[in-house]
Amino acid sequence: MRKLLFLPLLLLAACSAATRYNVNVDVLSFVPQNQRTLSIPSGSFTGFAPGSNFEGQAVSVPVALDIVERGRILLQASVTNTGATPMTGSVELRLAPASDTNLVDNNGGDIGLGNTNVNIPPGQTQTLVIDLTLSSSQNQNAFNIVKTGNFRVGVRAGFNSNGGNLVLNEARIILTGRPFAFLR
Repeated sequence: MRKLLFLPLLLLAACSAATRYNVNVDVLSFVPQNQRTLSIPSGSFTGFAPGSNFEGQAVSVPVALDIVERGRILLQASVTNTGATPMTGSVELRLAPASDTNLVDNNGGDIGLGNTNVNIPPGQTQTLVIDLTLSSSQNQNAFNIVKTGNFRVGVRAGFNSNGGNLVLNEARIILTGRPFAFLR
């Protein structure tokens, strides 16, 4: 009987204003398998993935949080140089509101983050990691886009090479916040 008296107290504590949720969204699961690889032709090349029209991938966070306190974006890709000369270039994460269908024109709210340069010897593969913290004080524009719960994401890549490929291996967005708020 005594244990039953403590049950409401435990339930109340589990739903307190201090409760934080971590929402871990596997963005790559939204991307069709055939759009996770970008073929890099010989010469100077600028490409975008996923999609061919720079629209990126629409993402909806499955859990609504009244207050989003911080976030994190993690992108991991591998770039392979299949040519006979060194491959140079850069990879940039692109993020935009859901209504923006061109993630590379710098109109409609799209932004670039985590620009990473590559210099890959012939026949080698380099793993790229873009790991960004989002908050009201770090990458604030990206934080404001992601905390809406509906947005678009993509990767812009530019290379000079004799050929190769870029493979998206992991893409995650992690949000930390409260499921309800008494005071905002």
